Amino acid sequence: MNEIRKLSELALYLKQIAETYSQPDYEQLHQELRARYEQQIMEAFMDRHPGWSIVEGNLACMMYLYRNWVFAEKAEENAAQLKALANDLIENYEDCEEKLLTAELAAETTGIADRVYDFSHRVLKNQYLFIFLFQARHKNEDSFCRCMNMTDGSVVADIYMLIPHKDLEATPQSMFLHELGHCVNIALTGNPEVVPEDFALVTSLIGVNQDDCDVSEFFAHCFAMSLLIEPDLLKADPFNMAPQNHKQMFRTYFEIKLAP
Repeated sequence: MNEIRKLSELALYLKQIAETYSQPDYEQLHQELRARYEQQIMEAFMDRHPGWSIVEGNLACMMYLYRNWVFAEKAEENAAQLKALANDLIENYEDCEEKLLTAELAAETTGIADRVYDFSHRVLKNQYLFIFLFQARHKNEDSFCRCMNMTDGSVVADIYMLIPHKDLEATPQSMFLHELGHCVNIALTGNPEVVPEDFALVTSLIGVNQDDCDVSEFFAHCFAMSLLIEPDLLKADPFNMAPQNHKQMFRTYFEIKLAP
């Protein structure tokens, strides 16, 4: 997979091996992906952010496959999974030359979340977050979290940062912080669609009716706003219409929710 850098190339590769690989081939590929995954975990640990990795290009394609392929004991089951992944890439993604977020900016922004909320320890805990920087556009989403149900019953999410085609007012940092907000939601409730019950107090204090909005999306917006008041992020704040005292209230709420 050393030459594969685009999602369209990955889709073609998956279709090809689904037609030609035997079970030993699948086993070898999965072992190679597992070894690269473990190497990436170690590199992140050495870089002092053991809970998350930012990946792009060929490495992003490799980790995408590793995270979304559940290795099976039968060749036909592996082939079916890889064909399904290929079809999803073909049907829902389009390669672009642009890049929404650089790895450096993503690392700086995640570092701010770590500094303010101890994000890695209090949100990710023992889970691992991959932040995929794809040069691609999705059919329906600007950027999103992909949730995975683990064998122990926990929910893990990866973030896919893509080229937006709907929200053109947001900044790269605000979009990224929004996705980190969904990770917070998952850590608190186990379900990205269900927000904490006490979030109703926040919405009532600022006059927002939860029945009139997508509350899980608003929750993620509030998390983003709670960090966009940081001096390093002020220029990346697109929420000029939100009063400063509301943003400070969001900061207080998340400080309480993520307290040790």
